[in-house]
Amino acid sequence: MIQLFRIVTPIILLGITHAYSAPDANATKSWPKGINPAKLLTNTDAEPDVNQPGFIELFNGKDLNGWSIQGGQMTYEVIDGAIVGTAIPGVKPNSFLCTDDTYDDFIFTAEFKWDIPSNSGIMFRADTKQPDKNGVRRVFGYQSEMDQSDRRWTGGIYGEGMGGWKYPLSKPQAHAAARAAIKDHSAWNRMTIYANGDVIKTWINGVPCSYLINDERSEGFFGLQLHTGPKGIVAWRNIKVKELNGSPEEPEGWTDLFADDDFSEWEQANGKDVGSGWTIKNGVVHRHSMLAGSIRTRQSYEDFELIFEWKISESGNSGIKYRTHKNLGPEYQVLDDINYPQSKPTHLAASLYDLVAADDAKPIKPVGEWNTGRIVADGNQLEHWLNGEMVASVTLGNDDWQRRFKQSKYKNFKNFATGKGPILLQDHNDEVWFRNMKVREL
Repeated sequence: MIQLFRIVTPIILLGITHAYSAPDANATKSWPKGINPAKLLTNTDAEPDVNQPGFIELFNGKDLNGWSIQGGQMTYEVIDGAIVGTAIPGVKPNSFLCTDDTYDDFIFTAEFKWDIPSNSGIMFRADTKQPDKNGVRRVFGYQSEMDQSDRRWTGGIYGEGMGGWKYPLSKPQAHAAARAAIKDHSAWNRMTIYANGDVIKTWINGVPCSYLINDERSEGFFGLQLHTGPKGIVAWRNIKVKELNGSPEEPEGWTDLFADDDFSEWEQANGKDVGSGWTIKNGVVHRHSMLAGSIRTRQSYEDFELIFEWKISESGNSGIKYRTHKNLGPEYQVLDDINYPQSKPTHLAASLYDLVAADDAKPIKPVGEWNTGRIVADGNQLEHWLNGEMVASVTLGNDDWQRRFKQSKYKNFKNFATGKGPILLQDHNDEVWFRNMKVREL
């Protein structure tokens, strides 16, 4: 059991009610430096069921067995079945009560409240640095923010010792509900964190908050933060986790298109069963031989979100088409930009093929490495994402679209990019790999 550090005066939990009004969306503070609001993903998923089987308690409600203090030495103790942390003026750096065990992919949930307001948060996939000159091991990793200020970014993701904000909640409209999720900071509120591979999502009181794709950290401990400052009393309870163990589990609404490790959801573009030129093993789909032929989903989709990972061979070319009619539709280009013998910007990786070029500064990974892609088709809005950033978008029917469409190879095709159609993986006579392909209808 860890040693608890006490202050001289007794701790009294105050029954103070702090009244907060919903923030004015137009008064949102400026974005943190280096973060483009247009390139943040929007979490619209339902909160995972935190009462489902498989969760284990990280806190037994009686003592701090299984936890230890890292960073600054502030006070943590158990009062009335909750962990209560008290900030000590002058103590630096930030203090963290951390789990002794580490976790990689998981669903985490906990309840929290403030008895005396202060900055706080819940660390995950965290670790400690080497001791500084004072022997203090500083904590670093992802932090789901607990923000009782008027900014109200609780549920945003901060990189503690990792360069600052990864996902703030300052989008005026898209994050308005998240900022208003806490009605009373002195009452118990619930935070849920989903982390699976490089996908991280958060919810506060069931309201979606963050949606981050980031691979800087894959494993670490959980930590309850007390921030340096003149005052602060924070409490946590009902702290539990469900490990995913590499499973494809996602929040509700998603369908894994290769869930059974077979092609039962797919057919060749000519309607026949998928041939031997495509294989699937351990969730990885591989187009590996000549005359494999393009394959498409048996189900049609119109408004949807598709997430996937892709990897291309050297000088390789492929693509993902959607809203297809007779196997023709908008295409998310999959390409080796460096070695493929072509130069047209609208034909490069993640572009909306022949229509909208992906950003020049797109965050693409080299041949042989996995890239994360995302397609959003919602009414007239089409978006292409690459490794967590939106790199191409267009609105069907507006003047910009009309101009691009008339200059494209598709100009003679009526109803192009509209209506329901299968999702198609293109065979362009090159090796290509896909995995973790999941779709959600909007």
